[in-house]
Amino acid sequence: MTAVRFLLPVIAAGLLLAPALRADDSTPPGDPISGDADLRAALVNHTFYGHYEGGHPWIEYYAPDGRSAYWDGCTHDGRWWIADGHACFRYRGDVQNTDYCWLVYRDGSQLDFVMPDDASPTGAARAYTTAIRNGNSENLPLGADDCVSVDRAPVSRPVAYRPAD
Repeated sequence: MTAVRFLLPVIAAGLLLAPALRADDSTPPGDPISGDADLRAALVNHTFYGHYEGGHPWIEYYAPDGRSAYWDGCTHDGRWWIADGHACFRYRGDVQNTDYCWLVYRDGSQLDFVMPDDASPTGAARAYTTAIRNGNSENLPLGADDCVSVDRAPVSRPVAYRPAD
C-alpha cells in the first residue's frame, strides 16, 4: 500500500508537468469517438500500449466484463466503464479513491486519451497509444495488484511500449 501511496501522486504530477510527445497542448487531438456504443467497441477486449506526456510507458487491457489491468512498471487492477462519452477507470489501492474519466479521440490507427480540464479538449493530461492488440496480449492479471505491497517485486514487463511484431 505504501508503494501505491507514493506512486500515484508522482504519476499525476508527471502527467500535469511533462511536455507532450505527439503534439503540444494547443494542438487539438484527433477525431472524437462519440457515442457510448462506439467508444465501448473501440476499447473492449483490447490491449493498449502507449505513453503519457513526457514519455512514461503504460500498457492496459480492458476486459468485456468491466475489469481492467494497467501496467506502468507494476500491475494495477481496476474497473473500466463508459459514462457520458468518457472512458472511466478506478483502480484498487488508489488512496485518492478517484474515478479517472477521459475523452477518447482517434488519431489515425491510434487513440488519444485526454483528461478534461474545464471541458477543454486539450485538457490537463494526455495519454497516447502506440499499438493496439486484440485480447489480453500481455496476459495482464485481472483481479491482482502487484503494486499494493512493497514486499513483492513488480511483474516483469517489456520496457518498450511498442510491442514486437
